Amino acid sequence: MIRLLTPILLISSYVFAGPTLETRQSPSIKQAVGTWQFKGCYKDFGPRILTFRYDVPAGNNAERCTALCASHGYGLAGLEYGTECWCDNYLPYGDLMPNTDCSFACPGDASELCGAGNRMVIYQNSAATPPSTSACINWRDGFTFGNTVLYAVPKTPGAGPTTKLYAIPTNPFVDPIYYSIISTCPAGCPYTDYYNFGIVDGVLTSYNNRVLPPNVGDSQAFIFTWPQPGPGYNQYCAKPNPISPDGPFIGNPLLSVNGNTNAWGLCPNSTANGRLDIVYSPVANHNHYSKSQCQDVYIQINPYA
Repeated sequence: MIRLLTPILLISSYVFAGPTLETRQSPSIKQAVGTWQFKGCYKDFGPRILTFRYDVPAGNNAERCTALCASHGYGLAGLEYGTECWCDNYLPYGDLMPNTDCSFACPGDASELCGAGNRMVIYQNSAATPPSTSACINWRDGFTFGNTVLYAVPKTPGAGPTTKLYAIPTNPFVDPIYYSIISTCPAGCPYTDYYNFGIVDGVLTSYNNRVLPPNVGDSQAFIFTWPQPGPGYNQYCAKPNPISPDGPFIGNPLLSVNGNTNAWGLCPNSTANGRLDIVYSPVANHNHYSKSQCQDVYIQINPYA
């Protein structure tokens, strides 16, 4: 007898991955919170790029940090290292970094990013009153501008190059008293390392040289004697930059003396092979330059690097 075998059909089971009920998205930087606009992911370093830190007990995120800064009257808010909320009315330093550098999720909202280590997400409030360009940035730590580099910047954007400035001696270092001025270092100049300036307690510093009060028509001068006879003239400060492309709350500040950022000129020195010297309020008929050849400039303060 022939027995017929009933064929068994084996059906393999396949699991197909389909869409979940909840679409999961990677956290991102919130681009706007009301009148607060995202300005970028900035590198933070000491001194901090923003000054005032606040705790966010409910968990840091863009909404809570900007609201906290607004309640204290600040126009800038920064989120760093996930948990940190910072506020200020001016950001004087800080390199703009790729947005991907600000990669820490906010503890108060995992869909948002709150900076990273030494990286700060910056927001600016378009409804806030900008800081006055005639007022010194005097609320920051006293050494915020203590280690800087100075640049001559044409008052009219695009009117010429930005020029690095140096402390150039005017007589030999071996003299018991020698002087230096703020100037440029053209090709062949041996003083290419002499570019460290700063402002501490209102005094413009240049290595161990004592700053002298600016004299109308002359170069900004420093004097070196030993021992040092006091701290020097103390009417210098940093002010917000009115021509900053990132302004009015962000930008490298300007050097002010006697309440004024507008008195500086960059003048070809006819007695020093045309070297460009910084002159305080250039005058006609000077022995070292022609006023008509001077360019009106601001002195911009950059962090030393």
